[in-house]
Amino acid sequence: MTSVLVDCCLYDWFQDGKNVVQRYAEAHPPKPGTDEGYLLQACLQAKYRVLVVQSAVTGAGLYCQDVLSNEGLFLMDLALSQSAKHANAAFATRTIPLGEYWMTSGAGLPINSKKAALDALARIAGGKPQLLEGPGSVALLIVRACLAAGAADHVSYANLAAEPGKSRRCPQS
Repeated sequence: MTSVLVDCCLYDWFQDGKNVVQRYAEAHPPKPGTDEGYLLQACLQAKYRVLVVQSAVTGAGLYCQDVLSNEGLFLMDLALSQSAKHANAAFATRTIPLGEYWMTSGAGLPINSKKAALDALARIAGGKPQLLEGPGSVALLIVRACLAAGAADHVSYANLAAEPGKSRRCPQS
């Protein structure tokens, strides 16, 4: 669950009203028009979501509906296109916009307990995230609910190798 902890530390803990990503962007502004600048701007627009799978495009990603904002989006993620492809599968993750699609921050958690998810959503809707206050409170509430329901037991990472017969580019020494 290191990835979940790191994701929360980067985006959901605030100091002087700013998270780590925002403070980094201010302290290290990238050159305009660079890939670094594009990705940093995308990270500054990251959004925590509770997603329900609508359909999958195997080998590419998932069409999802965000329960919190009722927004539809395409989530580009090869592994999720294979593992979470069943309609109505749900998971919580931070998304980062890249043009017409989104990617995850790599720290998603499955919603494996409908009761825990509904309880967390009810607290959010009621404006009472309990002991959590501030800009990151909604994400932290959802992460804690998922972890308390055992979501970490359902997370694994796979090594997605190149297709047989296709060469992989290796750096030249």
